Amino acid sequence: MEKFDVRRLVGVIATLLFAAWITSLGIRSKTGVSHFDQSVWQFFVDHGSSQTHSMARFVTSFGVVGVLLPVAAVSGVLVWAKARSITAAFAPWVSVVVCSEIVSALKKTTGIVRPPLQFQVTQIDNPSFPSGHAADTTALIVSVVLVVWCVVEVSRRTKMWASIGGAVACIAMGLTRLVLNVHWLSDVLAGWFIGAAVGLAITGLLIAVRPRKLSTQ
Repeated sequence: MEKFDVRRLVGVIATLLFAAWITSLGIRSKTGVSHFDQSVWQFFVDHGSSQTHSMARFVTSFGVVGVLLPVAAVSGVLVWAKARSITAAFAPWVSVVVCSEIVSALKKTTGIVRPPLQFQVTQIDNPSFPSGHAADTTALIVSVVLVVWCVVEVSRRTKMWASIGGAVACIAMGLTRLVLNVHWLSDVLAGWFIGAAVGLAITGLLIAVRPRKLSTQ
């Protein structure tokens, strides 16, 4: 297991939240977005195809809370079976729940309008910022990866592959929201940053307070 460094974790969380705030500054108003956001959105509108849209629909279907929570629960069971840590086992599930609530509050607060409805492959009309799919998926994956590194006793090779696989999954989920033309790039970027910050914060706290194994000497 890797040594858990609370100070470094706090620094990373602060950096991620700052990045999310900087990303939000790219939004001009509740009815307008940055030129860069519009350019990226236009790129995906112009280069979309039925094949990419079908693939994006399939991948994005795994990014809803109704799917992520059962996945988090299964992850928790596996963590408990491997490490016998109840707090670490609950970390992925709690991370998704907390992140989902934060995203919901931010959507209501910012009220940022999504890309034009007529261009959306899967039509959604609720507020856009931040992307819940990107945030919630990232919160779950970051939580699981952190638990694997700090709690579960597995090889370093396994930890590296878990990290790489998790990063690919997070990126893929965010990209599906752009391919389906339902989010601006700033929504997805902020979702990644917020999800990572929540996953690190919740999991870091639960790892820090978990009961230590007693010495048998």
